[in-house]
Amino acid sequence: GAYTMSLGSNVVRNPGATWFLPTENEWYKSAYHKNDGDTGNYFDYPTSNDTGPGYVNDSGNLSGTGTAFTEGGTDPGNYATYDGDAGSVIGIGPPYYRTEVGEWENSDSPYGTFDQGGNVWEWNETLIGSDRGFRGGAYNVNGGVIYLASSTRYDRYPGYHYRGLGFRVASEVPEPCTLGLLSLGGLMLFKRRR
Repeated sequence: GAYTMSLGSNVVRNPGATWFLPTENEWYKSAYHKNDGDTGNYFDYPTSNDTGPGYVNDSGNLSGTGTAFTEGGTDPGNYATYDGDAGSVIGIGPPYYRTEVGEWENSDSPYGTFDQGGNVWEWNETLIGSDRGFRGGAYNVNGGVIYLASSTRYDRYPGYHYRGLGFRVASEVPEPCTLGLLSLGGLMLFKRRR
């Protein structure tokens, strides 16, 4: 019950939907906004940084270091899963090419989201013409740090299939003042009943 669908590509999120695809604006804010209040301050990359993130190179090392990548190893910060050297090994290499969610534990966005740069492109629910938008870059984009940048966006028809394309599920989070008002209201009801 998150969406109402009609003929064509007209899909509308229902009020009060619990789980849904984020709009492009919701996706963009969670990836790039500096989380410094009501400002227009954004990072260039979804790793809380204005410098392009590192990657696992063809030698299996963290780029710029001689340190071998190991699943579950320590993240030095500002890393993502993409083919940064446009070599023969894509992403983190076989057999899976992608990392587990949160592999880059020190490379999250200011809102605490992981892997919004690299891993897979992510659909959003925003219409661009008659197509749907997607952002974030993918593990198999050759030399693709530019695809992880805040300035890059793409769109395709909704039935488009590609191995490096997926989605992120979002949910509505009440504003902090809303939670405070709900708590205060509950306290007043409790007090009144006593």
